[in-house]
Amino acid sequence: MVDSTTNQYTTTAAAAVPPESSPYAKRQELLQELMGDSELLLKNRLEVRHLMSRRPVTVLPTATLAEMTDLMRHRRLHHLLVCGHGGELVGVVSDRDLCSTQGTTAQQLMTYPPRTCASDTPLNAAITFLINEHISCLPVVDQGNLRGVLTTTDLVLTLQCTLQLWMRLAQVLLHDQTWDKKLTEIAAALDGEMTAEQLGRSIDEARTGVRRLVQDLVNGIDLYADVLTGIGNRRELEDVLDVMLGIGKRFGRTFSLAIATVDHFERIRTSCGEDVVRALLRTVARMIEESTRQGDFIARLRDDAFAVVLAETDLEKAQEFATRLQEAARENKQLDVELRITAGAVEARAEDDVLRLLERAEAALPRMT
Repeated sequence: MVDSTTNQYTTTAAAAVPPESSPYAKRQELLQELMGDSELLLKNRLEVRHLMSRRPVTVLPTATLAEMTDLMRHRRLHHLLVCGHGGELVGVVSDRDLCSTQGTTAQQLMTYPPRTCASDTPLNAAITFLINEHISCLPVVDQGNLRGVLTTTDLVLTLQCTLQLWMRLAQVLLHDQTWDKKLTEIAAALDGEMTAEQLGRSIDEARTGVRRLVQDLVNGIDLYADVLTGIGNRRELEDVLDVMLGIGKRFGRTFSLAIATVDHFERIRTSCGEDVVRALLRTVARMIEESTRQGDFIARLRDDAFAVVLAETDLEKAQEFATRLQEAARENKQLDVELRITAGAVEARAEDDVLRLLERAEAALPRMT
């Protein structure tokens, strides 16, 4: 039996569950935290608490095989955490466990004792543990209380944030000579009357000014975000697809790629102008975000098109998603122009590379009538 009352984490397949932050929102939160404390990256102080998912889905030990199968399918999960009536973690059930013949309840199928870590565990240590133990889910427990769960999806988001920040910083440092100029100014101002204390103060002031300038530059550069909509751009899409294809080939994970294009885009631009087009594209981006789940990824593919990477989704489900997007566009009443979307999807294949997958997705778009 699945319990929705014993603790804040437990849920059922049919219950309304407060959604996790979207991947984009979660990534932005992590970026803000990293940019607010540069030492998290520079001195390798990232901990599990910085990126764990804080609302893991749990079940009671008495949950049946049918209930767990339905819950995993409904929420598109690979793991369920098994907790007692007091909220204490007692085990973990994976999607592979559901194929076992060892039992028909969570208690019979779960891995016990579960491997766990604390929220202040260094991220490097947690990743090493995941790799060495060949697992993709690590519950986070502090003093016997379940605090969250660290998954491979969380690690992919962290990798995106880290790469984005390093690319920003590299671009700034490549072109910026401010520090050298400040030191030259200080050297030129040296004279016999400047004390060591005054020199130190000048250097500290220069360092503070340079750090503030670099921070401003870093905040102003986003190599992976679409400026208009705030979602990912083509560059980040290709990076994510490359990672997903690698995971699929190594672990056999399924995912699909959907593309949605705005019908009559050039006609709208010509007749209504850029302001209307910008509002339309922002509306479409938000509409797609509201239709996706945690673990999916959205990007602006080109002027009139959006791409959605649908994790753990086969072709049938991806085509249903594309149909829902088209219906949501027809029902939209927020714009002064009629919004129509054409959407199609393909399931990734073992022989795909990034460009081949994108080409197949483009080819799967239905022709406008």
